[in-house]
Amino acid sequence: MNEPNKSLKNYLVLLIVVLIGFQQFPVVRIGGSFKLYELAALGLLITDFVHIKHFRFYSSTSLFAFGLFVISPIISFIYSNLFLGYPTGFYLNYPDADSFKFNYYIFPFLQLIYMLFNFSAFNGIIGSKYIYGNFDKVVKCVIIIGTIISLYSLVAMSTVDVIRLLPQFIQNKSDFHFRSSGLSQEPSFYVLFQTWICLFVVYSKNLFKKLAWWLILIINISSLVATFSTTLVALILIITCSVFFLRNSLKRRFTIVFSVSIFISCIFIVIDLFNLNDLFNWLFVNKIQNFFTSPNHTLDSGGFRSYTTGIGIKIFTDHIVTGVGVGNSIYYMYLYENKMGIISFGETLLPGSFPQNLFSIVLSEQGIIGGLLLLGVLFSCLRKLWLYRNATKYNSMFLIGALFNITAMLTIAPVYSLFLWVFLALGLGYVKYFNLNINTD
Repeated sequence: MNEPNKSLKNYLVLLIVVLIGFQQFPVVRIGGSFKLYELAALGLLITDFVHIKHFRFYSSTSLFAFGLFVISPIISFIYSNLFLGYPTGFYLNYPDADSFKFNYYIFPFLQLIYMLFNFSAFNGIIGSKYIYGNFDKVVKCVIIIGTIISLYSLVAMSTVDVIRLLPQFIQNKSDFHFRSSGLSQEPSFYVLFQTWICLFVVYSKNLFKKLAWWLILIINISSLVATFSTTLVALILIITCSVFFLRNSLKRRFTIVFSVSIFISCIFIVIDLFNLNDLFNWLFVNKIQNFFTSPNHTLDSGGFRSYTTGIGIKIFTDHIVTGVGVGNSIYYMYLYENKMGIISFGETLLPGSFPQNLFSIVLSEQGIIGGLLLLGVLFSCLRKLWLYRNATKYNSMFLIGALFNITAMLTIAPVYSLFLWVFLALGLGYVKYFNLNINTD
């Protein structure tokens, strides 16, 4: 590799990977919240641009990602500015939104920048020989940082969240009592990061002394379970099914099935012992049912996510080819507010509301072009991870994590949320470096 910016790129990529858990602290709040890893990704974008003649795609998946994060957003941005016009109705409906934060000429352009540095980060992580040449050290660092965040989260949920007491220009934390949310916006976002941390811990037993490993495992699993996120149901199903699609010894398969069975049994025993049926139904059963059945209310997060997902699809059907532009869905949500068959409103739309489903928001903002490119990224990623799923222990881990990652996308948006892509890119880079024997330098 003859790139003059090699050391800088390696450093920026490393920062993105190890800091991805710091999603709402520390941040720089100027209109929105700029995370440390986003600043590193922006630096990576600038580095790629300055040294554009040395740029290369490190994976075929990067080509789909280039389309999703660069080509499609630019097309939709141009289309929205030339043909859709200024969203006067949005500002009439939300008079208080006529501010810098929701400025029509600034906000969409910022979203475009986010998309561009997402691609630089995605491609850069895949191609960083430094990361994979020091993989165990990087994994150990990620685990230690994740464990520190877990400890903080467990303390914050049960006592006082000290970060919430800090000035708002360096933190954007929400308050969640009796639910673990780490340094993320909410538990449903934290569960994705924390699942990856737990997977790394399980598959990296050799990196720690036995007692330390057990302590780290207990801390991280406790923090994961304490999210009480409905997506944990999907995680349990994926882990159980992994018995059939991963090559494991009979003993390991028995251990997985037995552990899952014991875990589920303990949950139901606790529910019955403390008469928590109503709480369990509210946290899991009702939310899942409402998310998939499009209810006539928004009285819980499942119903509201289903509601905003449906609005995203409505926006898409009215702007099929290019969508309304990356970030622009917020200017169109209100048009469909009372057209979705909702009878009982709990949570309602706000000026910054968007479809809370990655697939829905991509279709609404980037149309069929973006939707197909998104599928291209995900299927390309899964194909490679599937082909090499049994090559090493980490290959198995990355496939399990990727399946859960994609499941989590049903309830996490927008698409330029970098924490959605970091570990997928890490898995692709691992396959490229260790399994395909291709020099990523």
